[in-house]
Amino acid sequence: MTDKPLKDCVALVTGASRGVGKGIALGLAEAGALVIVTARTRNSGGSEWPGSLDETVAAIDHAGGKGIGLLCDHGDDASVKDVFDRIRHEYGRLDVLVNNVFAAPSVMPVNVPFWQLPASVWDTMQRVGLRSHFITSQFAVPLMLAEKHGLIVNTSSGGGIRYTFNVPFGVQKSAVDRMARDMAHELKSYGIAAVSIWPGYIKSEKLAAQPERVPPALATMIAERGETPLFVGRAVAALASDSNVMTKTGQILLASELAAEYGFTDIDGKIPPAPSRDPTPLAVFAPATPVG
Repeated sequence: MTDKPLKDCVALVTGASRGVGKGIALGLAEAGALVIVTARTRNSGGSEWPGSLDETVAAIDHAGGKGIGLLCDHGDDASVKDVFDRIRHEYGRLDVLVNNVFAAPSVMPVNVPFWQLPASVWDTMQRVGLRSHFITSQFAVPLMLAEKHGLIVNTSSGGGIRYTFNVPFGVQKSAVDRMARDMAHELKSYGIAAVSIWPGYIKSEKLAAQPERVPPALATMIAERGETPLFVGRAVAALASDSNVMTKTGQILLASELAAEYGFTDIDGKIPPAPSRDPTPLAVFAPATPVG
């Protein structure tokens, strides 16, 4: 393998101004890819919403790739179409799509019974993070068909199999896992792989700025067992560099398991522990005891 196995790769990572999306963009950049990133934030939002398109593009260039930042509201199909019109006009193809964009309430409801949640929580998560993945993939596939190869990655989590935060969150994660599996079935004969990838517990910029966003027990777990966003980025880069990636199409893949297979590490030189595939909810998400 060359030092830059993705030097001829054109990749798109949605929702890449911070967190997992930015980490994936940097992992692809390390491998030499041209990385197009989308987000709604051109400039940093400070401590409340750290990260921005411009910062990600600068980091991509510094990591050894070439970064292109495009403003896009993935809740607006016309905005998504504009992104793909530009990709088609300027590059004529797309090799890798990472569906990562996700919208959540400013304060995530934790252990709130679904009958007490406002419907807007459901609508927000399923519109941007589920429907948006479907629409983006619809635009991406025609750019991959002519080349008879491509890779679509949906970012997900163990929330797809076990209760995490609340009902709408789990439904969204489970659905993007299923979407990857069913897209893989329809794309297999075209040489295009579709997978879902689970990072572990992410040490994100937003969590560092606002540790109160998650229950204290979960924050402790992330501090002790967490991984940087770049770790999952290196997992995606390894998949994109694998000429036999079609053997994995339709699967749920864990970043730590891929590290053991492909031989990459997190920035500290270690492989973080893999999240469990056990559907049993973590203790922090145990149901409340009814009163009365």
